[in-house]
Amino acid sequence: MRRFGFLDRIQKLLTVAGMESIIIDGVEPNPSVATVHRGAKSMIAFEPDWIVAIGGGSALDAAKVMWCFYEHPQIRFEDIIAVGSMPPLRNKARFVAIPSTSGSASEITAFSVITDTEKHIKYPIVATDIVPDIAILDPEIPEYMPAHVTANTGMDVMTHALEAYASIAATSFTDPYAVEAIQLVFANIETAYKEPHNKAARFNMHNASALAGMAFTNASLGLVHSLAHKIGGEFGVTHGLANAILLPYVVRFNRQFTQKYEQLERLLDIDDIAQEVSMLNAKLNIPDCFKECSEVEFDESVFRDVLKYMSENAHADPCTLTNPGKPSVDDVKAIYQAAFYGQK
Repeated sequence: MRRFGFLDRIQKLLTVAGMESIIIDGVEPNPSVATVHRGAKSMIAFEPDWIVAIGGGSALDAAKVMWCFYEHPQIRFEDIIAVGSMPPLRNKARFVAIPSTSGSASEITAFSVITDTEKHIKYPIVATDIVPDIAILDPEIPEYMPAHVTANTGMDVMTHALEAYASIAATSFTDPYAVEAIQLVFANIETAYKEPHNKAARFNMHNASALAGMAFTNASLGLVHSLAHKIGGEFGVTHGLANAILLPYVVRFNRQFTQKYEQLERLLDIDDIAQEVSMLNAKLNIPDCFKECSEVEFDESVFRDVLKYMSENAHADPCTLTNPGKPSVDDVKAIYQAAFYGQK
């Protein structure tokens, strides 16, 4: 955001509007509890009336929780983990979100994912108050994403839409958003990946991300996200990549509990949605299992050591609650093993 001038442009616009601003940066992928406390400390010193978050899902997610700690300095991170436990916001500031990736949809959702680095656990924070007041979707910004980020974040959109569609909380109001997002991803992600400055593809992927966000912030998600949160916290694999790898495995598992995939296949005129996702991953150079992942080094012995613990934590993740059926810890463990080794 700094290298391509977006931060300077924002600060100049704010200055013209008579608004003083500071920049809080240095948010890492998989933002940590320490990072949000550091940002909140800066906010407390500056006392902003507006918080403008620009960047990928990590930056937006971190800013949401910084906002919470700015408005309520006395609370601890543990106090906001449970769904519905966040205190009311907008006592001091309001929030604008400008996404730089077409992926997380954090700009219009009630979700934030923060990592406890000591416990190696990602926590999805769910609170209606952290839905931003204003979202600005500018397709020029994601043109500067590296190709692998376009691929990973784009498949995050696909995961959001497919999980929202299959969710047991899905309704006639959320399904159309999910289906439109799925169609837009299938039609545009490969072009955005190969032609980064194709404005039509970027525009459509940005819209797909927001539409999928509208679907899952109301219908919630499922096992893909539960598993991705925990393997990401344990091994540091980025969220979109973890989702992309896990998605076909979870869809195949979920078919025994729901007819929604068959309905979707009829709508899209395809035979097997899991297979279509796998083929799309291949076109985007996304590996079909974690063992082949080059982003991080997956030590097989470490994976075996943490598998039981990781499976229990994933099963307890809030996203599991709206997954089709009632998967057990053993089911979660089996999916992890299949996705690690590339087994059907």
